Amino acid sequence: MGYVVYVNHPNNKAIVHDENCSRYRNRRRDQTHNGFWKGIFESYEKALEFAKSTGKRTIDSCAFCIKD
Repeated sequence: MGYVVYVNHPNNKAIVHDENCSRYRNRRRDQTHNGFWKGIFESYEKALEFAKSTGKRTIDSCAFCIKD
């Protein structure tokens, strides 16, 4: 299983998703004026590391596909 990160510029956040998340799988394109998808990362930790490196105010995991 891999992970991806959605970086959202207007909302100043980077969110880690499972690569099988419907929000990722149903995307229309990888980059828009609002942000972009990055990945696939081989582990959650690597995806989270990338998310933190974006400098966005909010770093989080998708509430739909990643359960604690």
